[in-house]
Amino acid sequence: MIDRLMTFDPEPAHRAALWEPIAAALRRAIILGELPAGLHLEEPALAEKFGVSRIPIREALARLAHEGLVRLEPRRGAFVIGTTEADIHDIYELRQVIEIHAARRVAGHLDPPLVERLRYCIERIVHAVESGHAGHMAAPDFEFHRLIIERVGNRRLLAAWEPIGSLIGTILGVTSTLGPDFVASVDSHRALLLALERGDPEGAAEAVRRQLETGERAICAALRAAHAAGGQTLAAAPGGA
Repeated sequence: MIDRLMTFDPEPAHRAALWEPIAAALRRAIILGELPAGLHLEEPALAEKFGVSRIPIREALARLAHEGLVRLEPRRGAFVIGTTEADIHDIYELRQVIEIHAARRVAGHLDPPLVERLRYCIERIVHAVESGHAGHMAAPDFEFHRLIIERVGNRRLLAAWEPIGSLIGTILGVTSTLGPDFVASVDSHRALLLALERGDPEGAAEAVRRQLETGERAICAALRAAHAAGGQTLAAAPGGA
């Protein structure tokens, strides 16, 4: 086994990591409307722009196709699908199915280390609100929800959630101003954690439902503002994920 590991070529693993920032940049541009629906994403041009070979470009496009942001056509390449309010509704409908199920399963089954990690996520969200940096909410918000789903112990459930989690994380990450609903977002995270700690599955489910319904409305409003502005900026998406 050691001999095999010593002869293992790490280059493929290195290449695999290159697609992630490329996918993140393209995902952001598509959501903001900077790359409009129908645009042909040509691999040679993208490789030149990002200063990489076509392999990580192809991997990034495959990920975006999996997320439903681009369409891959045989012998033609990748084309932008874009993000509409209907897409956001579909994403949040799926989030409700996954996250309400996870909240019910996890309620009453949090260990102290996980509780501390969830509390720390909330603290980081609070700091983002108090400091006026909405975009800083994205990472702890994403981590908070991921930790709950991860606790279920169902890898397929987590795999189904992560692509849509990436989309929502990107949208939250490009917000630029704060609205009053950001405070409500903090409160909703606290309410969910409290329900999980006290072992109240229905209370946790209701907290998730309220949070996601508010988030969907806010993100749709943000997308309308972004597209009205020509896709150059994304206005506030109050309410968090």
